[in-house]
Amino acid sequence: MTGSFRTVVGCCPLDCPDACSWVVTVDDEGRATRLRGNPAHPFTNGGLCPKVNPWLTYAADPSRLMQPLRRTGPKGSGSFAPISWDEALDEIAERLLSVRDEFGAEAVWPFTGTGNVGWINGPTSGRRLWHAFGASGHRVTICSVTGHVGLSHSQGRADGIDPEDVALADLVVVWGANPLVTDIHWWPFVEQAREAGATIVVVDPCRTRTAARADLHIAPRPGTDVALALGVLAELDRRDLVDRDWIDEASVGWDELAATLGEWTLERTAEVTGLVVADLERFVGLLGTGRIPAVKLGQGMQRTAHGGDAARAVSCLVAATGAYAHRGGGLVYSTSPAYDIDEFALTRPDLRPAPARKLAMTHLIRHLTETDDPPVKALWIQAANPVVSNPDSDGVRRALSRDDLFTIAVELYPTPTTAYADIVLPSTMQHEQTELQESFAHLYLNWNEPAVVPPGECRSHTDIIRALAPRLGLDTPEVMASDHELAAAALNRPRWRDAGVTVETFRKRGFVRIPGTEPHRPFADGFPTASGRFQFAADSAVEMGLERVPTWHDPAEPVDDGFPFVLVANGSSDHVNSVFAGTERVAGRTDSPEVRINAAQGSSLGLADGDDVLVQNERGTWSTTVRLDDEQRPGVAATTKGWWSPAILGDAGPNVTVAEADADLADGPRFHDNHVRIVPA
Repeated sequence: MTGSFRTVVGCCPLDCPDACSWVVTVDDEGRATRLRGNPAHPFTNGGLCPKVNPWLTYAADPSRLMQPLRRTGPKGSGSFAPISWDEALDEIAERLLSVRDEFGAEAVWPFTGTGNVGWINGPTSGRRLWHAFGASGHRVTICSVTGHVGLSHSQGRADGIDPEDVALADLVVVWGANPLVTDIHWWPFVEQAREAGATIVVVDPCRTRTAARADLHIAPRPGTDVALALGVLAELDRRDLVDRDWIDEASVGWDELAATLGEWTLERTAEVTGLVVADLERFVGLLGTGRIPAVKLGQGMQRTAHGGDAARAVSCLVAATGAYAHRGGGLVYSTSPAYDIDEFALTRPDLRPAPARKLAMTHLIRHLTETDDPPVKALWIQAANPVVSNPDSDGVRRALSRDDLFTIAVELYPTPTTAYADIVLPSTMQHEQTELQESFAHLYLNWNEPAVVPPGECRSHTDIIRALAPRLGLDTPEVMASDHELAAAALNRPRWRDAGVTVETFRKRGFVRIPGTEPHRPFADGFPTASGRFQFAADSAVEMGLERVPTWHDPAEPVDDGFPFVLVANGSSDHVNSVFAGTERVAGRTDSPEVRINAAQGSSLGLADGDDVLVQNERGTWSTTVRLDDEQRPGVAATTKGWWSPAILGDAGPNVTVAEADADLADGPRFHDNHVRIVPA
């Protein structure tokens, strides 16, 4: 490289566990010329994933939004004309104030997604303004809320061991996750465990890249995870392979759960899950003889009608082995609770003039078409693409088509969702803005320093909020706080203060390991439950409509002759959720999100490998290409989520077939409890 240049440390903002630290090279003309993984970061270790390596190419994509737009054609047409920022903000403020005056402030819904999951410009950005305005609250329910709440009944919070400590385990189980695609920086620790003698088991109905690398792949029918966990647990108990010393010392409710396990023979478990007894025997043997089992619990198995109880059942299985007694053993789940971010100080809910309802993002259709106390009249969509990512894509389109709904979209590119907006505002990308970023797969809090000036007229989410606030009469010091002031508020906890860690610390170092997490064993001294112990049975579960102990129930949409497949949409190796899916680089190199089915089953239906097919049910239809695979289990149609390029999919993608229906807990979605048929196109 010739000429002068500087490097700026930042981090990836995407909805991915790894939250990688990166280094941006900027030339003497202020242009970002290179973006690479930070070699100083212990988890990133100098590498980025294939989805993020082309970041600067995405930033320069010709479709990127560079100025505010106003809709000029019918909703959904994508017809817009450029306007100035003053025109856009004045119109937005006028409409929001008009809605508040006529219907009340709760008729405004700030709908934030997970296109950016940072603390400054992510889902919490703008909360101070919306609280002060009195708008409806927003619940981010689309990802892992069901499992989080399920785990709260057994272990108290959605926490997990240090993912790096998996290297110490003698058995690693990956349950409902595909880390070789969606969590690649964790996998080296799995390989370290393997090199030390550990066995790797993957529990997943799909033959994923990770499943292919396992020593044992357990492929249950989708939605039968509770049955699998209870069946294995029953056999461990029958063979006296549970850790009764740990159970007596650290838990409550074991006898109550154990009393329900008698019906779960290996034969019945095999019948319900579609597995063979020999594989179950091997799984039981591995769990029963492993001294330090680590079980990574993913999101895939949560997205069913009984996903919350599934997460709880798996946690009970892990606990019964006594895994938490050993460093490296236990549930590998989210590290988010360890960060101890002061969300109250950051978002200031005390600025609300009165209590307000909270609307679930997975109920978008219901709230836009049925809620009337008051009706939603203005929708602020930020870092979200609900036409693609929400259940029932066609229903979302119809709901967004309301003529009396004023919609603002803050986005990077034109998407199927921005086509329904009245005003579109161009957003910055991560290397152009400030961010404080946690991870849910490691224990380092990252800082993102802006590396370059935003292109065109792009503005960060927080800059947009600070420009809108005065027009709403809300330009108070709290609402107008700078990004650095917001970050300082987020760090206003003893964990960070007592360690002397400040915003300036992050700006100098780029990342900091959470103080007090070496080692990180969140349950070594007990569990944050009502009893202070792990709970195999819980009254709190009953209060939320579950039984006191995890209990098997049939899937909401079992397969039958009319709908012989369950559609499972995994994470893509090309993009995170729907972010960047419509860019030239991604759309130009990908023909379609293929659907992969068992070869014998496909042949019996008259399908051949490579055929154009329709995937359909009573809710909708999308077209794709079928792949016949001998290693895919029968009854499962595997594809990947987030695709939206009109050139590839037209107006429909996999979520056109998904119902806007709830899992058992917390209004989580049922993406993987979705029966379909596949027919020739």
